[in-house]
Amino acid sequence: MKTQMHTTHHRLIALAMAIAMALTLSVSALASANEPYNVDTTKLAGSFSSSAQTYSATVSGPMGATKTKIELTLYEKGLLGYKEVDSASASANSRTCSKTVSYAFKDGKSYKLTVTGSAYVDGQWDTVTKNFTASF
Repeated sequence: MKTQMHTTHHRLIALAMAIAMALTLSVSALASANEPYNVDTTKLAGSFSSSAQTYSATVSGPMGATKTKIELTLYEKGLLGYKEVDSASASANSRTCSKTVSYAFKDGKSYKLTVTGSAYVDGQWDTVTKNFTASF
């Protein structure tokens, strides 16, 4: 009698575990279905030009991207860390978007350019942020 009850108990536990695993897998599948197939394939490039006194950035979306946008924030390094000194943004109805901004860089200073680029693909925005640094 004890073994039959013991076996029934084990079967119920096994059934409960199987149901829990099936639910976990279906929730995982739903979560991944909400992301574009090419998530995180958006690329960023940033640069500084001391001779032209400009900073610039480009966002390149994956194949199938229909819109792109870019935000640039320039920081100057001081005694207490970086301080925002300039910013700009742009958008385009294409796979790429670029922005070049004039800025009077100071000799002996370090700068950080934070670029956030987004590409609209498969009905969602894929957003990437990257930092670039330079000293003059």
